[in-house]
Amino acid sequence: MIDLHTHHERCGHATGSLRDYVLAALDKGVRVLGLSDHTPMFAADDDHALPRVAMPKSQFPSYIAEAVALKAEFANSIEILVSTEADYFRGRMDRYSAALDGYPLDYIIGSVHMFEGRDIFDVTRWAEVDEGELGDVKSRYFRTVAECARSGLFQVIGHVDALKGNFPQLGAVPAAAAADEMLLAIRDSGAAMEINTSGGTKQCGGWYPETDLLERAHHFGVPLTFASDAHVPDRIADQYPEVIEVLRHIGFRSWTVFRAGAAAEYFL
Repeated sequence: MIDLHTHHERCGHATGSLRDYVLAALDKGVRVLGLSDHTPMFAADDDHALPRVAMPKSQFPSYIAEAVALKAEFANSIEILVSTEADYFRGRMDRYSAALDGYPLDYIIGSVHMFEGRDIFDVTRWAEVDEGELGDVKSRYFRTVAECARSGLFQVIGHVDALKGNFPQLGAVPAAAAADEMLLAIRDSGAAMEINTSGGTKQCGGWYPETDLLERAHHFGVPLTFASDAHVPDRIADQYPEVIEVLRHIGFRSWTVFRAGAAAEYFL
């Protein structure tokens, strides 16, 4: 059992310490746990640009140090991987690359949270979008995720269709060409795509991505990894058995895990 996507109190919108997540993972039988809280907003000039979104830049060294210490402390009980989830901003990723260089990170999750100037979970963003435009919006989002993968900074691509989070009807809107472009970009970058169970904490319910995207990912040979995206310790490995059942039915047989940037596979 693995879980490569978790958060904690430093980001300002999660609860619990890093230790709380490690202990919860042990209780649930997780064998490989990624500590991967949001990076600071390195693309901004302020130390703490978005207090309810990400930790201050000044806290990042202590976050990494604490994660590394827990990795050593629990080495005989659980494998802890040190990671972070970084936002993708077109044309501004050099700041992230420079800021993260030199830290002992096993992998970096790349996620698109800000899209065309607004948070993807902002429920008001859809008020001005006509139904006939939804396919174009979804396609542009998928192509932005493809750019994220092609940036080369990330080993894991996070919640690839999370734009539907607080607009559930978007999940059924066709965007096959852009979806395929995204999936091929993830595969060709050497990254893995998450199956992320945090959709259940939003209006859409379910997982990211949709089952049809998982089937297309299998067709194209896109590697997968598991992500609860837990913001409370109790959600560690949330719905893991159900995910395994669906993935085996589709035809997937392995997870991908990264250590010091190098990929390794585990049988489902």
